Amino acid sequence: MGSDKKSKKRDKGERSENRDKKRKSDAALDAPAEQPSTSGRPYTLSIAVASSCIENAQNLELATLLAGQIARAAAIFNVDEVVVLDDALPAAERQPGHVSSAAALFARVLQFMETPQYLKKALIPMHPDLKYAGVLPPLDAPHHLRSTEWGPYREGVVKRSAVGQGSWLDVGLDRDAHIPQAAKQGVRLTLAMGEQPTVVPVQGQEVLQAALALPSDPRERAGLYWGYTTRIVPSLAALLDPAQCPFEGGYDLTVGTSERGEQMPPCELRLAPSRHLLVVFGGPQGLEHALQQDGVAAQHSSPAELFDRYLNTCFNQGSRTIRSEEAILISLAFLQPAISAAVSSSTDA
Repeated sequence: MGSDKKSKKRDKGERSENRDKKRKSDAALDAPAEQPSTSGRPYTLSIAVASSCIENAQNLELATLLAGQIARAAAIFNVDEVVVLDDALPAAERQPGHVSSAAALFARVLQFMETPQYLKKALIPMHPDLKYAGVLPPLDAPHHLRSTEWGPYREGVVKRSAVGQGSWLDVGLDRDAHIPQAAKQGVRLTLAMGEQPTVVPVQGQEVLQAALALPSDPRERAGLYWGYTTRIVPSLAALLDPAQCPFEGGYDLTVGTSERGEQMPPCELRLAPSRHLLVVFGGPQGLEHALQQDGVAAQHSSPAELFDRYLNTCFNQGSRTIRSEEAILISLAFLQPAISAAVSSSTDA
């Protein structure tokens, strides 16, 4: 009997010690690598990339590497949306709702890269297109928080929910997060987690208190880069159609890139202030090929007619060709001062 009492005391002591360790671990979560800025970012930057750059790759491994490089470039330059322009087939040969294999692979790898590491298993189903995606270098974006980091926002996936009880979500921590709304199981949501962890009991389980947020809240409210969305469009006409744009009113400034565009030093480039900027990149044959594949080709003699600005961002090049992944990095670096100046002028006004 005496030994039983001692073992029970030891069990109680171990449980209380474990609870204390749990509380300490919650308090000891590191701050994220990128802290929120003092003000939000109201504007968005989108890029569209022709899927023919993927189709031109020699094998699946090289195609995956190319898509991964473009995903990295998007994250580096705070791109909020990546649009895959499916220019593989002429408009007359396309079937409604059908996308080329190159566009599908491109989009899958982009989505795989953007998804936080702790949500990939729940959200990304296995597919042959993703055979080599696991060896790509990660985005390491601010929304890819580690298990030892704490931030005011976090991405989560709904594990279970019930009407009147709310939803429990996996947020990549040792405790689930809880919100009062009942959401569909398996759905990815953006959560406001607060400045410090708040542990509360719900249905007999200790959970992290959270609130449902809009996916744009980290950017608009805290100035955090929060990854990109991915979508596929079948043509340039569909890309530039305001009705198909996810932003209200469509893109208010569009920039096409081409070796046939206007040339000027980046320090002299001026862009009009905009809330939703779109920069478009062609494949190996340029935007001219994308226009030829489009149903509106007969109405336009040059892609330049479709855009507000048509720029050559890679002039005086030493190589005959500039690859798509290189052009994206060069062009976004080229445009960054003009974008920043345009944002500053609109803010001052």
